[in-house]
Amino acid sequence: MRHCLIALAALAAAGPAFADDSSAALSAGGVVFTANTPVKMAAEDLYVSPKAVRIRFEFVNPAKKDVDTIVAFPLPDIDTAEFYGSAVGTVTDDPANFVGFKAVVDGKPVAFTVEQRAFVKKKDVTQIVLAAGAPLNPIAGEGYSKLAALPRDKQKALVAAGVAEGEGGDDFVPQWTVRTRFYWPQKFPAGKTVVIEHSYQPVTGQFFFSTQYQKRTDKYGDIDYCFDPGTWASLDARTAQKKQPDSDAGTYMNAYETDYILKTANNWQGPIGRFHLSLDKLRPDNVLSLCWDGDLKKTGPTTFEFSAQNFAPRQDIHIIVLETAAPME
Repeated sequence: MRHCLIALAALAAAGPAFADDSSAALSAGGVVFTANTPVKMAAEDLYVSPKAVRIRFEFVNPAKKDVDTIVAFPLPDIDTAEFYGSAVGTVTDDPANFVGFKAVVDGKPVAFTVEQRAFVKKKDVTQIVLAAGAPLNPIAGEGYSKLAALPRDKQKALVAAGVAEGEGGDDFVPQWTVRTRFYWPQKFPAGKTVVIEHSYQPVTGQFFFSTQYQKRTDKYGDIDYCFDPGTWASLDARTAQKKQPDSDAGTYMNAYETDYILKTANNWQGPIGRFHLSLDKLRPDNVLSLCWDGDLKKTGPTTFEFSAQNFAPRQDIHIIVLETAAPME
């Protein structure tokens, strides 16, 4: 795979920006069909930034008959034990629609169905969790506090059922995985184009970045962002500008980590006829970087774009945006 780097930032001095703590990113993607169909994707326009994801699809049904299917948007799974005591990235206060998902078909808003269930391994434990009065998805709406506040007998019932661990009170750790998807029935008329648009707030993770600690061999877990030597040099300059009080480290930068699943299990027919990607680092002096198999071009003070015909995605999108200005509002 040919890695292509896009990393641009002004080197003007800027003060450090701090957040409360680090938080994890969660990967989401686009819509999927629940069954194989003869429908083709004529075009996809994708916009990704740390604050927003917007997608516009053009689907064409080349068949002689109408196609009726279910279109779904699966949200990332939530391992409730993994995020107990640690932060997940930006989410809304709605435990069901924790990414603020919206969908429009041919210019009209879609009324979609929400399906949210809890699993321990492959066992569906949704009713067990709900019967105890526990929130299915505790990462939103102060759900972990609500779990800790459950009556002791309800907590013990969940532990006895094998869906939680601990003695109760603050020593109570959920063990289920939350699986959420939105879906709606969709007709694709024969020989016609249907435009599906949707948008959501990505679960962008955040951590502090300094070349004092993140070395050139780091991949930030399992993800490599392909910083080149020139970018490392500029990051060295920016994070070593000043010494923090009572610290041996240089200036920190805020790092925002956003993922998008592009290699989804697409079950429409053939490649994407026309694909257009737009990445936005939000501020001109921010640094944006990712590994990308293609030619990304700078198109504005904060944007970079890629276009292709008959595009078959071979990689997902993992971007990092670094800033030394105030945290993004």
